[in-house]
Amino acid sequence: MFERISKDEYFMQIAKVISQRSTCIKRKVGAVLVKDSHIISTGYNGAPTGFKHCTEETCVRQNLKSGEKPELCRGVHAEINCIIQAALHGTSIKGNTTLYCTTFPCMSCLKLIINSGVNRLVYTEGYAMENKIKRDLLNESNIVIQKFQ
Repeated sequence: MFERISKDEYFMQIAKVISQRSTCIKRKVGAVLVKDSHIISTGYNGAPTGFKHCTEETCVRQNLKSGEKPELCRGVHAEINCIIQAALHGTSIKGNTTLYCTTFPCMSCLKLIINSGVNRLVYTEGYAMENKIKRDLLNESNIVIQKFQ
């Protein structure tokens, strides 16, 4: 008998493929916004549209630890690019919306995700809930968080 993959697996595999478009030299991240089981936008991390891509010569964070001095990064995170793409095309995120992402959002992305109206977040790796402020935001937000296995 033929078995179909779950919707979560389907959209997470798409997020992983999208991550391959990333122009970041440190970490490839992909994201997919899904509303009512339909893809409404995608995003990956990298320099702003029209800007030169990051290289080993231009990356000022390449020798820093993950998460250290994020303000120095010229890249836009995948989650934010996903939200921006929906906005640029006039697509509402509010409602039955899930964000699939290959990593758990950083604090800045998390706040934007909360404000955007996303009500479910599925991720595969990274960051988790590493501090009390982040955990409190998540608990107060009512966003359903699921780690994809």
